[in-house]
Amino acid sequence: MPIVMSTTERTNDLILERLAEENGVAVIVVDENSNEVATANNNSICSQLYPSPDFGPACAEYCGKAYQMATAAGEAVDYECHAGLACRALPIKQEGKQFVAIVGRTFIRSENYRRAAEKAINGDWRRFRSTEFFDNVILSGSPGPLARAEQQLSNSAVRVLEGVPKSGKKTKGKNASPPFAEAELSIPDPFETSLLNYQLPKEADEPIAVIDPFETSMVNATIGVEEIVDDRNVDDREAWRAFIPTLLKVSYRLACRRILEFLARRYGVESALWLQRAGQQFEMAAVLGELEDRPVRIELPVDDKRIRAAVRDDSPIVLRETQSPGNRKARVIQLFPVVIGGEVRNALGIAREEIDPELSGRILNFCRYVASRLEILRLRDAVAEQERVSRVLKEFNDQLRDIDGDDFWQKLTAITARLVDAERSSLLILGPSESLTAKAAVGMPVDISAFSDLGSRVARTILEKGKPALVSDISKAQLASVDAERKYRSPSFISYPLLIGGAGIGVMNFTDKVGGKKFDRADIEALDSIAPQIAVALDRLAMRDKMGEFAQLSVTDPLTGLLNRRYIEERLSEELNRSERSGEPLSFLMLDVDEFKTYNDRFGHPAGDEALRMVGAILRQNLRGADVAVRYGGEEFSVLLPATSIDEAEAIAQRIRTHVERTDFPKRKVTVSIGAASMSSQVGTVTDLISAADKALFRAKESGRNNVQIYDPILDGGENVH
Repeated sequence: MPIVMSTTERTNDLILERLAEENGVAVIVVDENSNEVATANNNSICSQLYPSPDFGPACAEYCGKAYQMATAAGEAVDYECHAGLACRALPIKQEGKQFVAIVGRTFIRSENYRRAAEKAINGDWRRFRSTEFFDNVILSGSPGPLARAEQQLSNSAVRVLEGVPKSGKKTKGKNASPPFAEAELSIPDPFETSLLNYQLPKEADEPIAVIDPFETSMVNATIGVEEIVDDRNVDDREAWRAFIPTLLKVSYRLACRRILEFLARRYGVESALWLQRAGQQFEMAAVLGELEDRPVRIELPVDDKRIRAAVRDDSPIVLRETQSPGNRKARVIQLFPVVIGGEVRNALGIAREEIDPELSGRILNFCRYVASRLEILRLRDAVAEQERVSRVLKEFNDQLRDIDGDDFWQKLTAITARLVDAERSSLLILGPSESLTAKAAVGMPVDISAFSDLGSRVARTILEKGKPALVSDISKAQLASVDAERKYRSPSFISYPLLIGGAGIGVMNFTDKVGGKKFDRADIEALDSIAPQIAVALDRLAMRDKMGEFAQLSVTDPLTGLLNRRYIEERLSEELNRSERSGEPLSFLMLDVDEFKTYNDRFGHPAGDEALRMVGAILRQNLRGADVAVRYGGEEFSVLLPATSIDEAEAIAQRIRTHVERTDFPKRKVTVSIGAASMSSQVGTVTDLISAADKALFRAKESGRNNVQIYDPILDGGENVH
C-alpha cells in the first residue's frame, strides 16, 4: 500500500536528512517525471556516475525507472543497480500528489563493494576524482537499514518535502533483481554478533568458512538504546559515532594513527601498533607510545593457525619478543586480528602483558566498528595515489622521448623524485674506473660531486647486490655517520640500483620525503614500474656516447626516426638473456602496412613516405617507455615488448591496429596487419622469435588484412618455428 504523508502531523525531529543519517542510507524523493525533489545523504558514487554521459544511461535503467516500478506495484520494490548498490523504491503520497522515495543506494554485499572499488582503481571508473568518488560511500551489510527506513517512513508523519535541499537534478535508473526475502530484513544486534565468526575446519589445511562481516556490518547499523544492556556499550557507541566523522576527513595513514590515539584516550592503551595486510604478511601502518622509540617487527603470516584461532575465539594472540638486549625484559604484544570483507585485513597490537577480558571485548568491538570505514579510506587513497602516479608516469615517459637534451639527466632525476615524493634525490653512474660519479642531484644544499667517497656508505653496496634498500630510520641502521653539511631532514631513504642486462650501471638515491613521512614499500613498487623505461633510456644514451654521432645515425631510420633492424637484432639478444635470467616474459610484434605497393603506385613515393612517417608516429604514441619500435624494412615495422606476456602483447597490437585504422591519412585509408609471438618452449632463440612473429603476420595477411594474429605452432607450421 502507498504511504500517505500527512502535513498536519509533521515531526521536526524526523525530517528526511535525519532519517537517512540514522539508518545509514540515502533517501531520494522523485516525482512522476523522475525529477529529484528531495535528496538526503546521497551516495557519492551515484552523484558521480549519474551526470556522466557514459554511465548515466545505465543509471537510467535503474533509479530512472523507480517511479514507474513502485507506483505500478503499489508497494515497495527492491532492486540492485548496475553499480551493485541495493535500493528500495516505495510509493508515497503528499497533499494528493504521488511521489516515490528511493531508499538505500548502499552496498549490502562485500563482493559488490570490492568490484566497485576495483573499477574505481583500475577499471572504467578511474576517470573520476577519488576525493569526490569516495566522499560518501555507503555500506550497510544487510537489507536491515532499508527495512527500518521504510518502516519509519510508514509509521512516522514525516513531511518529506520540507527542510530538505532541492537538488533539481533529473534521476535516471533500472528495474531489477528480485526483492530481498523477508527473512533477510531482520539483522541481529551488532554489539552481540561477532563479525569474526570463523568456523575452523576439521583439518588444518581445509579452507576456512567465513561469515561475511558485510552481512552483519556495524558501519551503518542503527541500534536503539533499549537493545543495549551494558551502559558502557551505550557510552562506547556514542564515542565511536563522534569519532568516525573526524576519521573520514584525513588520509588513510593518518587515520590509522588516529585510531591508536583514540584507543589511548578512551581505553588507556598507551603503547600500540596498527598493522595492515600486504600480500600474505602484515606491515606497519601506524605506531604509538614506546613502540615508536623501540620498534618491533612482527613476522606472522595472515593465514597462520594462531590468527584463525584468535578470530574464532575473539581473543588476542600473545606474542613475546624473542630477543631482548642486555637484561631488559622481553616485551609482549597482544595482537587482535580484524576482519573486513571475509578476510583478515588489519591487526591491532597492544604492548601489555595481560588485558582484562571485558576491556578486550570493548576494544574488539571498536575495531570491528571502524574497520570498514578505514577500508574505504585505504581504497580512496589507493585511487588517489594511482592517479598521481599515472600523471607522473605520463610525464616521465614524455621526458624519455627527449633523451638527447642537455638536461636529460637532471630531468630524469627530478621527475623520478616526484614519483616517490622525495624532496632530495641524486643519480650516480658507474664510470670507466668503476667509481661512482654524480650525474644529477635535486634539492641538495651542497655539490655532492665534490665528495671523494661518493656512494661508499650505501650506493656501492646496493649496486653490487642489485637490490634496492628501503630504510625507515637510518639511526637504527648500522651505517657510518653522514657529513653534517648535507643537512638531511629525514631519517628515511631509498637507494635504488639501475641495471641493464643484469649488470649494475648506477644508483638513484631518495630522501626527505614530503611532509616528513617515511618511504614505504609502495615507493619501491613505483620505482619498479619505471625501472625498465630508465634502463632503455640509459642503454640508448650509453650507445650514443659509445658509438658517437655517426654510429647513432647508423642505427636510426632517417625517414621515421625509429631505430632500425640492426639495432633491434642486437637488442633482442640482450632482452632474451635477461628474460631467461629473470623468468619474465618477452614478446615481439611484426607489423606490415596493408597494400602499401598500390598506395605508392597510385599516390607516389613522397605520399608513401609520409604514410610511413605517420605509422611510425602512431607506434611511438601507443608504446610504453620500455618498448622499442623499429622500422624493420620497407613498409614493415617491428616492436620489442620486454616483460610482456602474449595476452598483453595482443592488447598492445590491437591498440596500434585500431589507431592506424582510425587515423586520417592524406590520400586514403591505411590499415596494418600484425603478427605477435612470445618466448616459449617452441620459441627459444632470437631467430625463432622473429620467425614466429613473421609467420603470424603472414597468417594475418591471409586472413583478410587489418587484423592481429598470435603465433600458433600448429597453424603456423608445426612444432618447429623454422
